[in-house]
Amino acid sequence: MEWIPAGRSTRPVPSDWCSLLRHSLVMPARMMGKLTIEEWRPLIASSLTFEKKMKRRLRGRAFLLTGMPLIVSLVLPIAAAIVLRMAWIIFLYPLLFVPLGILGSKSYGRDLKARLAADTQASIVVGKDSLLDVLKKVDMMRLDDIDKLKSGRGGRRLAGLLSITERIQNLQGLSSLDSYTTT
Repeated sequence: MEWIPAGRSTRPVPSDWCSLLRHSLVMPARMMGKLTIEEWRPLIASSLTFEKKMKRRLRGRAFLLTGMPLIVSLVLPIAAAIVLRMAWIIFLYPLLFVPLGILGSKSYGRDLKARLAADTQASIVVGKDSLLDVLKKVDMMRLDDIDKLKSGRGGRRLAGLLSITERIQNLQGLSSLDSYTTT
């Protein structure tokens, strides 16, 4: 486990999340001593669920939605320019990158849904009330990064992060019977 100070990590770790980096659990240093071990449990459960289960699925989809079209959009005009001997075809590159931007923005929505699904699955394991209580406690601390995510100023759309308000609303919308399944 590592406590990472703000600005020292290549990946932003908001106060209400943890992250996995290789085989270490990365936690925001600004939260050191602010939560008890039992209060960390729901946050870690949600983060691990997202990192281990959801993120693997997202990586494969992200490659199919953006990686493959990127490769095709780079190779196709060059091959066409060589075969047809028309160098002006290379100027079509900007037109090919617009659809890639659209596809990339669609994968962003899947990332947010996966984070909400991780919260839902973690609430089944550790209890909806315990996760809700911890999120509300972190929200009441009025931390700068949490407030930026809530207001949309923190570049959260680029980082694919949910605000703590969205997480709380998602959990409040769950019925306590959702954790029980019939087989």
